[in-house]
Amino acid sequence: MNKRLCGILAMLSLVGLTGLLSGCPYGFSSSLLPGHIRTVAIPLPENRTDRGDLSSVLADSLVEAFIDNPVLKVADEKDADSLLEAVLLEYHRAPFTYDASENVLEYRVEVIAEVRFVDVRKNKVLWEEKRMRQWATYNHAEVGGQPAEEEDVGIARVVVRLRDDILTRTVEGW
Repeated sequence: MNKRLCGILAMLSLVGLTGLLSGCPYGFSSSLLPGHIRTVAIPLPENRTDRGDLSSVLADSLVEAFIDNPVLKVADEKDADSLLEAVLLEYHRAPFTYDASENVLEYRVEVIAEVRFVDVRKNKVLWEEKRMRQWATYNHAEVGGQPAEEEDVGIARVVVRLRDDILTRTVEGW
């Protein structure tokens, strides 16, 4: 995986962890999960996009998020009570905002994935989303005093949003 992208993901995760540690009274409860589900396996997502790095970026981000969350422990597939499967279906990058001269200021990146959470012990799909969609932007040029950014910054942002949707859906409700 691109070292810069790893650094960006680490930074965004640290920001999220800081919010959790700052005394936020809200937390996750395992009460919505069946009692026998205590572990989750997160295999590398299948990638049908033209961005070869997306699978490992999403998998790494998901593993990190589940490790940081106390509801489910990450385990190997052979030992896990549940399985989080993902297929990356589409990746899009398109101009989002322009300046007065019609130069691109921001790009929008979007990822669409099929995601399933499976109870391995009972061989039952607990939730499934055929087209889970998330998007984010990044500055292609300097915007409002903010420097230009690489596409990897936008990818990191959209992966964090997708990861957060998957985590929330898995531990809070399906």
